[in-house]
Amino acid sequence: MQQKVLLRVSTILLTLIFLLSCNKDYYSVGIEIFDQQFDDLKTKSFPVFSYQKSLDKVQTNNISSVQLGTFNDDFFGRTNSGFISQLDVFSLQTFGDFNQDQENEGSVTDIRVIDEDEQLTAVYLDLPFYNNTNDSDGDGVIDLYDSNPADQESDSDNDGISDITESRAGLNPLSNDSDNDGILDINDDDNSTYNSESQVYEIDSIFGNRNASFDLKVYQLTYYLSSLDPNNNFESSKEYFSNDNFYQKGFYGKTLHDDKVTLNFEEIPVLYSEDDPNTEPDELTEVNYFETPRLRAPLDVSFFQRYIMNQEGSDKLTNQANFNNYFNGLIVRAENFSDDLFMSLDIFNAKVVLEYDYNFYNTKGTDDVSDDIIERKTKINTIPLGGVTYNLHEHTGYNQEIVEEVSASEDNIPSEKIYLNGTKFMSKLKLFSDDNSISSELQELKAKDVLINEASIVLHLDKNIHKSNYQFLPQRLYVYSYKDGEPIEDYNKDFSQSFSPNAVNANKFLFGGLLQYDSNNIPTSYKFNITNHISNIVRYDSLNIDLGLTTTSNIEDVTLKNGYFTNLNRLNLPSPSIALPFPVALYGSNPADPDLSKRLKLEVIYTEY
Repeated sequence: MQQKVLLRVSTILLTLIFLLSCNKDYYSVGIEIFDQQFDDLKTKSFPVFSYQKSLDKVQTNNISSVQLGTFNDDFFGRTNSGFISQLDVFSLQTFGDFNQDQENEGSVTDIRVIDEDEQLTAVYLDLPFYNNTNDSDGDGVIDLYDSNPADQESDSDNDGISDITESRAGLNPLSNDSDNDGILDINDDDNSTYNSESQVYEIDSIFGNRNASFDLKVYQLTYYLSSLDPNNNFESSKEYFSNDNFYQKGFYGKTLHDDKVTLNFEEIPVLYSEDDPNTEPDELTEVNYFETPRLRAPLDVSFFQRYIMNQEGSDKLTNQANFNNYFNGLIVRAENFSDDLFMSLDIFNAKVVLEYDYNFYNTKGTDDVSDDIIERKTKINTIPLGGVTYNLHEHTGYNQEIVEEVSASEDNIPSEKIYLNGTKFMSKLKLFSDDNSISSELQELKAKDVLINEASIVLHLDKNIHKSNYQFLPQRLYVYSYKDGEPIEDYNKDFSQSFSPNAVNANKFLFGGLLQYDSNNIPTSYKFNITNHISNIVRYDSLNIDLGLTTTSNIEDVTLKNGYFTNLNRLNLPSPSIALPFPVALYGSNPADPDLSKRLKLEVIYTEY
């Protein structure tokens, strides 16, 4: 029995020794093969044929933001943007404390039900800016203003008290005198007049001169915006386009705002609307909360009194359909800029604010009617912008060279340059051949047993056009299936993420399209990794489809909008390509002789096996 056990143990030990020796040998051989693969790497460049496209109009309704402003480029001309929007009265049924039917009928059981006589005191159009409140260390100071965003104990205002300590104490960590009483915080025993709910913001998506002045104009829209398409028997959503300018077509009524403005990036304090008589001080002078920074335009009070406030209880406010027929919406324009200024605004939180007084029956909390009084009380109702909302974009004064490239591309002549501007110009790319046929170079590669290690498209900036002015270059481009707008496989297989809280449009960085810089931090090019796409063509006989090339403001958004050429041919466009107007000029597939080294090309690194 003991001999059998010893024999079994010996067998196991011999087996382990054999396996370990095999593993060692295998590991060594694997390294040799791995190293040899890199020794055998081959690189080859293939042609890419670019064709310049010019869009007549792009679908801009129901996108995540709206653009307002002007942007001028010496080569690409001027872009002017405004927008049109309906108002959402879904919850707007009652002003004051009682609805109109209650006011009209009165109540035998509730003496407080009276004619409220609501009268507007102010009306505003609120267009919030996008803002960033990233606070990496949680000390109450956003990273932009934090002297050390990784250290809670940093002292950003140099007053001897750490940021986190001031935040917890209800002080302002960005001021050494929070309440501005002349006594420094470190010596001040009473900072009660400072409102710790106040915040500072990093304002995003505003480009150009933030101090520029301009004429802001708001009009009543007099054209009915149908949400459903009458040309399709109202069975699909209606599209609205960048050139559906109903102001230019004369569909506008009352001017609701027309004044010169400059942007204000301060919070907007909102006071309490009523006072508690049992407490001091008077709450009517106290801040209830703060609105985020925004473009706020006062609107015509008498117009909204007549069109909105006096319609309480009428069929016009009963539902959204009735209201849209009655009040078609707003046209928002900006012109006469003192300098370039372009804004991307948070349309999801945009609204019309109605401030008004009304009659309030005050029983003073007792059953004795002898001391009851009717007083005027203040209240606020809001009407969100919603329903059909779309952007207007007007492009003028762009260089004749762009027109010539578009014309040549229509004759199937590859372009010397590539001009991109999401709402107007884009490009079509053909890989390997100019007619989608299998070129001799591609056929030769397909005939081999190869592993595609990397395949990339490199697009070089035309610095002659940008002339060292790189401030407004798109930070990212996007390639996709030109035919249907869908992402290519390399996009779908890239799950890389940037975990920096300040990163914008930075995920899927393996797929690429990000702006590249040289050692002097000067922009040079854009690069896409399309290894899977090329491998499928070479190894698995996938179709060599045309690729679309455009700008993007959000690499995660692959929703589609429609665009149309002047010949009415339609194509699918990625929605983020129409979010910002900033253009870029690149070298195409057929540059002039001095620029041949910048030629657009496909670079493939592969291994034969």
